[in-house]
Amino acid sequence: YQEAISYSFVAPELQALLAPGVAAPRLANPISSDMAVMRASLFPGLVKALMHNLNRQQTRVRLFETGLVFRGELDALKQIPMLGGLACGPRDPEGWTARRDNVDFFDLKGDLESLLAMGGNGEAWRFEPAEHPALHPGQTAKVCYRGEAAGWIGALHPAIRAELGLKTDAFVFEVRLDALTQGRLPAFTPLSR
Repeated sequence: YQEAISYSFVAPELQALLAPGVAAPRLANPISSDMAVMRASLFPGLVKALMHNLNRQQTRVRLFETGLVFRGELDALKQIPMLGGLACGPRDPEGWTARRDNVDFFDLKGDLESLLAMGGNGEAWRFEPAEHPALHPGQTAKVCYRGEAAGWIGALHPAIRAELGLKTDAFVFEVRLDALTQGRLPAFTPLSR
């Protein structure tokens, strides 16, 4: 995975597609019309980076991003640190022995589970089938930490892919960073004499 760093401002149309119904502040004096709303999710920045790569014939894309998302209006604005990721294209890098099959939901879920297990408390995380308006109905799960919702994982909805002009499946996840960093640290125990 390569790190993506995107603006905290996104196009209102892209935000409405990927985070519908989530209130986020509209800027009074935006830099440009495609940066008029503060992001309510990391999905718009990751999808925009994916489209940039696909337009340059880079079909195997693995991205992650950490950053703040903004929810609510300016009077009661919540800034939530999140970790997001995206996977698209062939499962293996190009090579003589590479298989031609593409990445799927379980590849991204496995990557996220490996990341969660590195915190030392992988058993506290659960994936529950759920529905998100921007994600495929049969390939979406709510990520829960100790029974509380902490994020989403799934494939982009086919209608959204068609509207964006994406001809390939793309899989995304987003997890609250505060829940992710509550892992157990290994402790040193002295050796017996």
